[in-house]
Amino acid sequence: MSKASLARIFQKKLIIWILVPGVLTSMLIIYLVGINQIRIMEREITQLSKSLSQNVNFYIDGAEDVLHSVAIISGNSDIAKKRSLFEGIHKEFNRFERLILLDRNENIIAVAPKGIEGVDFPIRFNNIDSDKHVLTSPIISPNSGKLVVYISLPIDGGGKIVAELSLDALQKFIYGFLSNNRIIILTDSYGNLIVHPDKEQVRIQSNVASLSIFNHPVNSEKGKFYQDNGKIYFGKVALIPGTGWKILVASTAEYLLEPVITLGLVVTTLIVCFFIMLTIALRKEFKTRITLPITNYINRLSEVAKGHYPTDSSQESEFLELNDLGKVFDVMSAKVRAREQELQVSKTFFQNIIDSMPSALVWVDENMKACEYNKKALEIFGKGLTKIESKHVEVFFSGHTEIYEAINEARKNKKAKILEGKRITAKSPNLYTVTIFPLLGSEMKGVVIRMDDVTSRVRMEEVMVQTEKMMSVGGLAAGMAHEINNPLGSIMQGAQNLERRFSSEIPANVQAAAEVGCTMEHLQKYLKIRKINRIITGIKDSGTRAAGIVSNMLEFSKPGKEQLTSVNIENLVEASLKLAAKDYDLKKKYDFLHIKIVKDFEKNIPDVMCSKSEIEQVLFNLLKNAAQAMVMHGFSGNEPCITIKTRANDTTMSIEIEDNGPGINPEIRKRVFEPFFTTKNTEAGTGLGLSVSYFIITQNHGGTFTVESNHSGGARFTISLPIKNQLTQA
Repeated sequence: MSKASLARIFQKKLIIWILVPGVLTSMLIIYLVGINQIRIMEREITQLSKSLSQNVNFYIDGAEDVLHSVAIISGNSDIAKKRSLFEGIHKEFNRFERLILLDRNENIIAVAPKGIEGVDFPIRFNNIDSDKHVLTSPIISPNSGKLVVYISLPIDGGGKIVAELSLDALQKFIYGFLSNNRIIILTDSYGNLIVHPDKEQVRIQSNVASLSIFNHPVNSEKGKFYQDNGKIYFGKVALIPGTGWKILVASTAEYLLEPVITLGLVVTTLIVCFFIMLTIALRKEFKTRITLPITNYINRLSEVAKGHYPTDSSQESEFLELNDLGKVFDVMSAKVRAREQELQVSKTFFQNIIDSMPSALVWVDENMKACEYNKKALEIFGKGLTKIESKHVEVFFSGHTEIYEAINEARKNKKAKILEGKRITAKSPNLYTVTIFPLLGSEMKGVVIRMDDVTSRVRMEEVMVQTEKMMSVGGLAAGMAHEINNPLGSIMQGAQNLERRFSSEIPANVQAAAEVGCTMEHLQKYLKIRKINRIITGIKDSGTRAAGIVSNMLEFSKPGKEQLTSVNIENLVEASLKLAAKDYDLKKKYDFLHIKIVKDFEKNIPDVMCSKSEIEQVLFNLLKNAAQAMVMHGFSGNEPCITIKTRANDTTMSIEIEDNGPGINPEIRKRVFEPFFTTKNTEAGTGLGLSVSYFIITQNHGGTFTVESNHSGGARFTISLPIKNQLTQA
């Protein structure tokens, strides 16, 4: 339930006691003034409509009187005289557009001004009104183009006189009474316009019979409000006797109610001003004596809630109740302050104990939300923040379903769970032992998660395993090399003996050939034709290459020596290339011999103090990785290519190995030297090659090892070694 302040309640009471009666009074005044204004307007409209109705009657009566006189004068005269008479009257009485004389059969026998005679008149006069002789609705005269009505009177001897009565003068007269706030509409009995503020509507003979005000009783003393073209009007309709015509006199509602609105605004403004002045005065008094003391107590309580305790006593009030409230507050504040200090000391003590632990601790509540953390957990999950917002465990350990399920199981079964060697964040390579145990004997339920970093231990175990594997591989390589050397030596010795046995320079060979009836010249010719010498040379070359491979294997399998030796870098690179050239993966179908090698060696580079086998191992790893990347993920250009550059300055020598492969994206490039980080599957790589190489270059030789890559593809590894190694000097 929402609560209102004392000031707000006081304002509401003022509105009920003062403003509402004032507004009701002003509304009553406005209503009475409005009724009076409507009555005044009704009288004004009634008088004007009666006056205009009489003028319309006078206009038509005057025309009929003239026409009646013409009928009497032309009763017994011949046709020629009647025509002459019609011409004269037409000229003198300009309200008649035409005068027409009809015979008994209603054929035209005379017209003024001159026109067609001897034809049937198109208008019938069967329903002539007894008082007025208006025969038709207003129409546009075909003779003059003006708005006219037809009037007919009988003549002695049979026949009729018909006149086209122009309404032009009548319209001008009525238009003189129009103003911006008053409209006058004159229609015939069917609603066809004779007079309208919009003269275009009269010209096209619009019909306004659909206006609501024309459907009310005519000649009523009360006016009516009606709407036309989006505006509201107040008016009254009067009936012109004997014609059926109607005249509407009206004014805009805005003009009618303008005095009422003005008065309402004045009265309302006065009432509101009075109310505002009274409210300001009363509110100031109320605020000074009541609201301010209470607000002061509220502020002091708020400060206590924030842990800021006042040092001074509450101010005395002239009201007894407020004075007692201040004394109670001072006592309560002192007690709360003492208890909070005790709690803070205990909380700080236990928090220091938890924060001093090397393990990361997280408390998860019953709703599976991670709520509290120690300092180590903030370092892991907070990324430099001093506080982490509460979030669901499934979000907190996003991507680690096994940890989430273990937490949920421990919470439900109230039993501890232990997970060994798990990653707990996506971006950290560290491994943790995660211990989850339920929180017992407390009002706060849930589980506590303890995470211990075991990365070093696990890595050491894996390094030891890998070291054992490498030692086994090295021993196996050495054994294989020795085993191959024995038959290889026999093959090489056999090839050399064949060369010696076929040589014509050795007397024993010449003697043996002669004993069998053959000369050495013929034997040499035979050997040449059958290309046996070439075969022997091929055996020797292949044996020499095999001996080189065995020598490289033996060199690679030797453990590194603590004592560094002076090594020619160009020869070392060539040896590594020869070793890599023998690397072939049948399953992945890549062969190092199919890769183009570009060598850019700087001349006169001095020898470098280093471990030949260790640097050879680093170069071999880089060459093998480049070859695998280009074969598995593609390359730019026409063919796979590896470029090897050597450069030197006064203190350092660098080796650059660059490929035209797919390149390395920035996220992976940051982690390529991390132990056990690999983009290959578990069968293809262990993630130790580059990390071991990094260790060899930076720790064993005091150099630098960097990697570069760009969006267009390709990767460049740069090894920098000191020419005079400080490790050796030390």
